[in-house]
Amino acid sequence: MVRFLNTLWIYILVGILLGAYIYQEVEAEIPCPLCMLQRLAMICMAIGPMLNLRVKVSTVHYGISLLSCIFGGTVSLRQIALHICPGFPTFGIRIFGLELYTWAFLVFACSLLGLALLLFLYKREEKRPLNLFEKGAFAAILLITLSNCITTFLECGLSACSE
Repeated sequence: MVRFLNTLWIYILVGILLGAYIYQEVEAEIPCPLCMLQRLAMICMAIGPMLNLRVKVSTVHYGISLLSCIFGGTVSLRQIALHICPGFPTFGIRIFGLELYTWAFLVFACSLLGLALLLFLYKREEKRPLNLFEKGAFAAILLITLSNCITTFLECGLSACSE
């Protein structure tokens, strides 16, 4: 059950990140630096469940995801605070009345609740080979991570590294 929930969590994060990429392409809108940090935090959140599947379930792996949730939630709250003032324009379109950065905060908050559930279900397990469903999750998150690296490089270039 715990391995399935870890795999499901990875697929949910992949779906969210894929939705962000589709939105970026359809609206021809380049993500801001805060949006890129939120994407990075979501990718880092997937490291914990990936390690749980590949090595074995461990509270240390959940700690990696926990720190990523806190970081991503902080970045999301920062962006919400930037746009909360009356008369200040929001960034991007609204989905069900909320901006994407508000949805990102909700993703991080729900992930914290999911982490709590997974910690309640924690028990020592032996390492076992990955099944096809779990291998698909690995492939999907690796592809999303690679595409994030490529699009960030295309947007930012090497100029940030030379300064």
